[in-house]
Amino acid sequence: MANLSSDHQLTTLERQLLNNATALVPYLQKFGTMIDEERHIPEEVIQKVSDAGLFKLGTPKEYGGHEVSIRAMVEIISEVAKGNGSVGWVVQIINGNNYTASLSLSSEALDSLFGQQEEVRFCSVLGARKAVVKKVDGGYLVEEGFWGFGSGSKHATHALLNLNDAKSMQESKNLGMMLAVVPMSEVTIVDDWYTMSLKGSASNSLEIKNVFIPEKYVVSQDTKQMSSLPVELKGRDKYKPYVQLITSITTGISAILGLARGAVEYFVEKAPHRGITMTIHHSQAEVGHIQYKVGLAAMKVESAHLHISRAIDHLERHVQNAEGFSLKEVAQLQTDMTYAAMLCWEAVDMLMAESGGSVIADSNRLSQIFRDIRGGSNHALTTASTGLELYGRVLMGLPPQHGMTLAYASSLGSTTGAKADNE
Repeated sequence: MANLSSDHQLTTLERQLLNNATALVPYLQKFGTMIDEERHIPEEVIQKVSDAGLFKLGTPKEYGGHEVSIRAMVEIISEVAKGNGSVGWVVQIINGNNYTASLSLSSEALDSLFGQQEEVRFCSVLGARKAVVKKVDGGYLVEEGFWGFGSGSKHATHALLNLNDAKSMQESKNLGMMLAVVPMSEVTIVDDWYTMSLKGSASNSLEIKNVFIPEKYVVSQDTKQMSSLPVELKGRDKYKPYVQLITSITTGISAILGLARGAVEYFVEKAPHRGITMTIHHSQAEVGHIQYKVGLAAMKVESAHLHISRAIDHLERHVQNAEGFSLKEVAQLQTDMTYAAMLCWEAVDMLMAESGGSVIADSNRLSQIFRDIRGGSNHALTTASTGLELYGRVLMGLPPQHGMTLAYASSLGSTTGAKADNE
C-alpha cells in the first residue's frame, strides 16, 4: 500500500532509512509467532534493527544519530510495524524517547549520555503509579517508585521516568512532568507483561528503590513553553518549546499506521486465492462486497495518514515561525492522532470480519495485527474517545478534560477554549 508522502519531503538519508525499514519487513514477519510466544523480541532481531540504523532516528547528529524529521520518523517506523507490531512499537518508543530526551536535557547531560560508545536507547513512562521522591544535595533520592508500562524495557539502556505521580500532580494542580534519566542498571524490570496485544514489546512495570539521581539528569517539562517562545532559538533548538506536542505525534501513532497499512496489503495479497466458505465464491477478490470493504478500509488508512500529515504540517509551521499554539490548535493536534488511530483500527476490524474462521489462529498474520492494533489504539495518547471528547469540549468553549491540554489552557490564563482562542 503506497504511502501518501511525496519523495521530495524526505532527504536522501531519510529515504535510505525508509528503504532499510522496507527491506526488514519480510524478515520481521517470520518472527511474529516467536515474538508473541516468548513475549520479547529476540536479540538477533534487535541487532538487525540496530544495524539498519533504526534506533537512531531521533538521536542528534552530533552524537552519531540521524536526526530525521518528524514526518520521516512516522514513515520509517510505520514501515517497521508492517513487519511486526511489537518491533514497530519498540522502535517507535525508543526513537520518540531519544528525541524527547535530546530536546529536554542540558548539553552537559546529553554529552555524558550520548558520548558513550554504547547505542543509547530510552524506554519511558510518563506517569508514575507511585513515586516517593526527596530533594537532596546535588539531586533527588527516589526512595520508592513504580511505573507501568515501560515499553521496550528489555532492550533499553536508560529509562526516562516522570517523578510526579498522578495524585501529586492533581493535588498541586501542576500537570507538567519532572523527567528523570535513570540507567537500566538501577531499575528492576517487573515481569508482568502478560497481554493479548503487543506481547513482545516488553512493556513491563519498572521499579526503583533508594536510587539517587543527579540534578543534571532531571528536567521539568510543562506546556508553558509553548506560550512564551524565545524567537532567538535556531536549528533543532526551535523544537524545544513544543516537545510535549511532539511526543503526542512520535509516541503511538506510527506503529498503528503501519499495522493498518500491513493489514490492507496482506488482505489484498491473499484475497484472489481465498474463497468464501459455504458459497459459490472461489475468490474473495471477485466479490462485490469484499471489493467495497477493501476500498473503504484503504480509504480509512489513507485518511488517517492525512490527519497525521496535517498535524505535522501545523507543528512544523508553528516551529519555523516561532508561533504559539491556540488552545483549539493544541486540541486539534491531539485529536488528529486519536482519530487517526480510530480509523486505522476500524479498517483492520473490517478486514478481520471478512477473513473467515481461520483468521482466529494465533499464527495468522492478520490476527496478530488485529491484536496489536487493538492494544496500541488503547494507549493514552491514541484513545479516540478521549481525543474526540477533548475536541468537542474545546469547540463548545468548555474547559478541556485532557491533562496536557488543561495545563496549556492554564498557561494561557484561561480555562475555556473560546476565551483562549480569542486571546
